Amino acid sequence: MVGTKTSFTSYCCSGWAARLSPVFLVLVAVFHLFAMEANAQPSNIVTEIRQAFASHKELSRVANYLNLGEKEILQSLVKGQTGSGYTFFAPTNWAFVRMLPQDISDPFFVDSKLRHDVLLHHFVRRSLTKDDLLTKSELIMADEKSSTLTHNAPNGDVPVQINKANINLEAIRLASGMGVIYVVDQVFVTPQQIDEAIRRHPAVETPWGPIDPQGQINNQDVESQTVVVDLVAEFLREEAAAAAGGHH
Repeated sequence: MVGTKTSFTSYCCSGWAARLSPVFLVLVAVFHLFAMEANAQPSNIVTEIRQAFASHKELSRVANYLNLGEKEILQSLVKGQTGSGYTFFAPTNWAFVRMLPQDISDPFFVDSKLRHDVLLHHFVRRSLTKDDLLTKSELIMADEKSSTLTHNAPNGDVPVQINKANINLEAIRLASGMGVIYVVDQVFVTPQQIDEAIRRHPAVETPWGPIDPQGQINNQDVESQTVVVDLVAEFLREEAAAAAGGHH
C-alpha cells in the first residue's frame, strides 16, 4: 500500500513537472531577454554626464537641458548602439547665449522636440579618442546624421573643428568609463530649427519675464545676464593681468 502511494505521488509530481517544464523554460527565456536588454541600455549615461558637469560651471545650461530630456534621449541612444561607450560634444553656456534671440522664452527649455533633436546630434555612439578627432574627417552622430571634422582650422588656434565649432581636445572622462565629453564653443543647430521651435511656443511677456505656454516663467534673461557678467569679469581680470605684466 505504501508502495502504491509512493508510486502515485511520484506519478503526480512527475506529471506536474512535465507540464510545468515548458512554462518554466519560457519564463526563464523571457527573463533572460529582459536582463540582456537592461544590460544593453545606457540607463545612466546622461546622469553620468551631468555629474561630470558638476565642477564645470560653464556647462550648466546644457546640463539642465539634458536633465529635462533625459528619458527621451536615453531611449534614442539605445537604438542602434553597436560601439563601445559614448562621446558627447558639450556646448558652453556662452555658445547657447550668443545664438538664441533675447527677450523670448528659451526654446530649448519649452520645446522638447528641439531639445531632443539638437542634444542627440551632439552624441556619438562610440567613445572617441583625441587621435580619432585628429584623423577622421566625418562622424556619424547618434541621430544618424553626419558631422564634418576640419583639421588645421584657419584661425590656427585649434587643431580640429566639428561643424565649424572649436573642440577642446582635453577630454572630460566619465568615472564609469562609459565615454568621454569634449567641450565645444558652438551649438550644432540651424536657425531654421530655432525659428520653428519659437513659432511652436509663443511666449507671453510679463514684468517678471516671458511665460511659456505651460505657465512657467522662463529665466533665460537672468541666466544669460549672469553668464555675460561672468565672461566680462573674466575678461577684465585677464586685461588687468596683462596690463600689470606689461608694466614690469
